[in-house]
Amino acid sequence: MGRDEHGRIADPVLRTKVAEFEVDEAAFKLVLSRFGDQVRAGQADAAFPSALKYYGTELNKRRHELLVTAGGTDLLEWDSERTQGGAAIRAWLRTKANSIEGGTSEVQLGVVAKRILALPGA
Repeated sequence: MGRDEHGRIADPVLRTKVAEFEVDEAAFKLVLSRFGDQVRAGQADAAFPSALKYYGTELNKRRHELLVTAGGTDLLEWDSERTQGGAAIRAWLRTKANSIEGGTSEVQLGVVAKRILALPGA
């Protein structure tokens, strides 16, 4: 990953994606904190964990996609000391399983549509 003269990520598109991710990650942490407060107060929506699972999974996939993008083709090596045995690419692949286990993202979105948003036909 190249750096500019100010030490920032040189690629402006990648730099923008990283900034967007950081904002979304901060927002997710605030939502988690608020949900915790609602649980403690007995006011939490029972379906809201589906929204949290979906968004957390998608955020995690974005995090690893950014890491792989920033690392370039070097991170695609599967078995080398330089890539710590392909740790980054293996973690990226693992995020795909995260969107399936514990309820697929599609199922979670269905729960959100039906029970939180009360969309017709959901």
